[in-house]
Amino acid sequence: MKIKEIKDNYYFETLSPEHDLSDFDCGDDELNEFLKKDALIQQKARLNVTKLIMCDGKIIGFTSLLTDTIMIKKIRDESIKTEIKEKLKIDKESKSISAVKIGRLALDKRYTGKGLGSHILRNILINLNNTSKSTIGFRFIIVEGYAKAFNFYVIKNGFEYLKNDDEKIKKIDFIIPRDPTKKFFLYFDLERYFNQ
Repeated sequence: MKIKEIKDNYYFETLSPEHDLSDFDCGDDELNEFLKKDALIQQKARLNVTKLIMCDGKIIGFTSLLTDTIMIKKIRDESIKTEIKEKLKIDKESKSISAVKIGRLALDKRYTGKGLGSHILRNILINLNNTSKSTIGFRFIIVEGYAKAFNFYVIKNGFEYLKNDDEKIKKIDFIIPRDPTKKFFLYFDLERYFNQ
């Protein structure tokens, strides 16, 4: 399948026991194992929902979504913090506010490195933005991303790292080759991106 064809035709389908996951390989054992062994169990326990990214009956990738929170004090932009505190009439930055977490996002390795991941992520963000306006309230999307995915989230797709990670980020080029699965907490402000 060509990437253009996938971009024009992929869709999201909720994981079910009927899906054959045996052929999926994103190149990361932890993510593969989650999809094949844990995702359905966690979904049945209502801990997350896993959406398969499908095209022409094939699994292209998957994402797992769940609820979470973000502490106001960890947001980088002071004006956003001030705005939230004023709107919610709170005076403490230690307060947490609701968020949706992209627990996992992975593409089959046959489809990586061609811009498809960013296309899918943008579609996920658009869908979450619509959900936040009509179904359940939240403003932030958070990700606990690998160091090797830092540029994908931050440089290519507009996520921000937490305020307390400034020192670690200065060493990101050193960290990526030495510890590619080191995790960073990142966030995306739907209000800033979609409602300017």
